[in-house]
Amino acid sequence: MVMNRWLRRFLYLIVVMVWLIVMSLPILAFSLAGKGELQLGEDARLFLIQEDEVEGIGLQWTRPFRQQPSCTRTTVTYLMWEGRSENTVYCQCYDKQTGAMRPPVAQSCNLP
Repeated sequence: MVMNRWLRRFLYLIVVMVWLIVMSLPILAFSLAGKGELQLGEDARLFLIQEDEVEGIGLQWTRPFRQQPSCTRTTVTYLMWEGRSENTVYCQCYDKQTGAMRPPVAQSCNLP
């Protein structure tokens, strides 16, 4: 079976990209262990959890909530290797008159 030359080059590119990602994981791990958290752009962060009963990492990302322009929706996902934790989603809105942030509301962005 003869492979197309461009298909073969594309597969080589995919293999090299996967290899680079795998090779960068130790750098990510050492940076996370040293700093405790990594900011990934403006809206996402990766953080380390080290408590007596629980250990793991968390990923938090915040994005605008389209139905309500004055609100943001934040999702926090945990990967635990010791203990348990629940993933969560919450919304936080600001008051247009005062500009102050309202308290976060769990599981819903349907605010009045």
